[in-house]
Parts: sequence; C-alpha cells; structure tokens
Amino acid sequence: MFFRRKKEAAPVPARVEPVLTRADRKPMVMRDTDWREVDRKPVASLEIAKPYQPIPGVIPDGQVLAMDSAYGPGVAQSINNTIADGVVFLGYPRLAEMWSQRVEYRHIVGTLSEEATREWIEFHGPSDEAKKERIEQLEAEFARLKVREHFKMLSDLDGAFGIGQLFLNTGLPHLSDDLATPLLLTPETFPKGSLKEIVPIEPIWTSPNEYNSENPLRLDFYRPTKWWVMGATVHHTRLLRFVSREPSQILAPTYNFGGVPLIQLAKPYVDNWVRTRQSVSDLINGCSIVSLKTDMVAVYENAGIGGLIDRVQSFIKFRDNRGVFLSDKESEELQILSAQLAGLDKLQNQALEQICVVAQMPLVKFSGISPSGLNASSEGEIRVWYDRVAAYQEAFFRPGLTHVMHAAMLNIWGEIDKDIDFRFIPLWQLDEAAKAAIAKTRADTRAVYEEMGAVNNDEVRSSLRTDEDGLFDGADLDGPGYEPMDHEVPQSEGGALRRTSFIDKNGI
Repeated sequence: MFFRRKKEAAPVPARVEPVLTRADRKPMVMRDTDWREVDRKPVASLEIAKPYQPIPGVIPDGQVLAMDSAYGPGVAQSINNTIADGVVFLGYPRLAEMWSQRVEYRHIVGTLSEEATREWIEFHGPSDEAKKERIEQLEAEFARLKVREHFKMLSDLDGAFGIGQLFLNTGLPHLSDDLATPLLLTPETFPKGSLKEIVPIEPIWTSPNEYNSENPLRLDFYRPTKWWVMGATVHHTRLLRFVSREPSQILAPTYNFGGVPLIQLAKPYVDNWVRTRQSVSDLINGCSIVSLKTDMVAVYENAGIGGLIDRVQSFIKFRDNRGVFLSDKESEELQILSAQLAGLDKLQNQALEQICVVAQMPLVKFSGISPSGLNASSEGEIRVWYDRVAAYQEAFFRPGLTHVMHAAMLNIWGEIDKDIDFRFIPLWQLDEAAKAAIAKTRADTRAVYEEMGAVNNDEVRSSLRTDEDGLFDGADLDGPGYEPMDHEVPQSEGGALRRTSFIDKNGI
C-alpha cells in the first residue's frame, strides 16, 4: 500500500480593496455659456467653496480670516446644485459689470430704489410750536446730510451687490484706532456737531474683521462686529449694514457676509430673455427661403457647377421687390417658403415678464409697456407693487434710518427727542376728486356729531388741526367760533326754529 503525501496549501495573500481613481481634468472655467458645456470636477476642489477673497489693500498685510475655509459633503452637494441653477456668487467685479452695462439689471435695481425714495418720509410729533420748529431743523439736517440720496444709493448697492454699508463720519482720521471703538448714540459719547457726513460704501472695499462663529445662541453669530475698510478697522456701529436678502449662515463667508444680489437671482431670467430676443430677431431676419426647382443634371452638363453658382448668386444680388427673376417654364419652378411668425410677440413678452417675477414688479413699471387688450388695466398690479415697496421700506430702511435720525438729533440738539418720529409717505396718492369726496364726508361726520351733542364747536375746530389735507393751515383756530344769525339757523323737521348754542372759550 502506498500513501501519497498531502501537498501543503499556499498562503492566502492579504485582501487589497480596489481604489477608484479619476482621470485628471483641466480646471473648471466659469463663462457665460450653457452649464452643460462646463467641465466639472469634484465640488470640494472648486473655488466657489472658499470664502470671498477681497481685493488687495482692503485687509492689512499679514491678516487672514479665521476658519470657514472648507465645507462639509452636504454643503458641497448643495453648492453643486447651485452651479447647475446658475446662482453661485459671481463676485463683485462681475456684478459691477452686469449692473453698470446691462439695461435689464439697471431697471431691476433702479426702479425699486427710485420708487422706495420717490415720496420719501415726513416727520411727525406733537402739534406745539416747539416741536414744529424742531421738525423743521431736523428736515434741514437731513437735507444737509443728503439722507434721501444716500439711501437710494444703499438700495442700489443692495440690489447690485447684496449689501450696502453707510459710514457715519465723525471726523476721525482714516487709520485712527478710535474707529474700532463703538459709536454709542448718547449725549456723553456723541456731542453736538460730531456728525460731519454720512457716506455710502460699496462692499468691494470692505471685508469682515471679527465675528462670532462658535456660539449660535448669541445675536452676533456670523454677524461681523468690526470691518476692514481699505486697511482701517471700523466698528459696526460706525458702518451700518443694509441687507434685504440674507443668505444661509453657512454661506455668509462666500457672500462676504452680505446678502444675495438681486441681479444675480435675475441672471437666468435675463439670459433667457436675451436669447429669446435674439432668436426672434434672427427668425424675422430670415423668415423666408427661396426654393428653385430645376433640372440640376441638365444645368450642370451645360454650364458646370460654376454656372449653377453664378445663377444663384445673380439671383441673390438682385433679390428685392423691384427685381425680376427669369426661369424656364418647362423645367424650373420658383417657390418662397415662409416661417410662421404668428405668436412670436407673445413668446417674447413672456420672456420679458419673467424678469419682473424676480423683482416682484409690474411690467409697466419695469419696461413702460402698458397691458393690451379690451378693458386691460394695470391699476391692481400697481397697488400690489406699492404695497411691496412699502413693506420693503419698513424692512430695509427703517432700522438704519432710525439710527441716522437719532444721530442727527444728537448732532443738532445734543439729545434724542423721543416725541419725534417719521413715517413713509404712501406712494398711492388720491386725485383731487377723491380728496374732495373724503373731505366732504369728514365735514358731514363732524356736523352730525355736533348736532347730536357728542362734541361742541370748539372741539370740532380743534380737530381741524390734524387734517392731513392742510385745508386750514394758517387759519386762527384759537379765536371765537362763528355764531349764525337767527335767520341763518336751520329749521327742524317740525318747522320750528332750532337754536344752537355757539359758545367760545371766553364764555361769550
């Protein structure tokens, strides 16, 4: 019997997991083309995943921003989606080109800022002479500071760049260390004559210096407390921040701690409009094609390809309404093929109206084009637009405008007068007929209350001071009231005379 020796098994090598490699590709190039034409790389390596980098000179040499230099996978996927949608922050230089040189963007931004500051504000307070004099002084101070013009610019900057900043100039030098200290609106820290001017600042010249990125339970979380302004450190109480479209906090560094620009949100719609407008123009320019049916073989045999081309070129050269084309009635046929142009105007108008959707404004305000059709009217849309502007004024202007008003009060009086405030004048104004109807209704209402004894003549005369129409401005309402003669006293329903007691404040 023979025994065969069992062969020892070879050792099993250690398992090696496959590694997926990706071929190197050229860097992504951002250009105004279809996003499908842009070469893609992993989102983690894209430049847009980094915080905004200010231009040289804004931040002093040797100073860098803390953290916020990388994003997690979830944010990377979100940024990848925004690339496809075309809403990635474009940077201030590109936004400046769009706002300055494209009429659609200028209309979007300019219409809102002009409407928001067209009627502007009015101050109000108690009706005594002291407050009236102070209101006049405050109006003069606002005129000196050019508050209305500067706030219009802040609205333009918010729409074009996403943020506008207003510097309260108290006369400190550019690189003074005191600029980094808070500017408290108190008589002790803000004496009379301190406010020299207010200056709107474009965001390209600023960059955040200090901000809280650790504790979301504080109000200053991702809100800069100090800013760099071309090498100078400025406290946020001296550099007011105006933003109407706040981004998510995780994207705040990407937007330089500003807001999302309105023209950036409108860019896909403006691009569609420009492409549609050009397509319609090209279609109209070449809406007809001349077709010549001929015996190609016979022409080629007799004159060659050069003769055929000469025949076509001679026709194109003399093609107009006064030209004549000769053709063989037996072997040739001439046809004109025209494209259907019906409905192109509606398609083009719809592309234009989509831009107004972003700005939430009616087409007549954006382009000056009135609605067409039987009984067409834009009155309802304008009322809605005015409500939109009023809400924008309260949310965007009021906090900063109140701060400026208090600074102006301290500058001219050395104190803040809490009895004086401001309100925005409504954009919707009544015509003369409507104002007269309202005045007549008020007069009838006062007469009814006086007749029933609810108020006396003095109280009615005092109430005329508060009329918004200003009909009795300059009238002496403190003197005795008018007392009619007996023959002027109206009769009651029974026919008997009814005496009304007219007593002035002296008891006569």
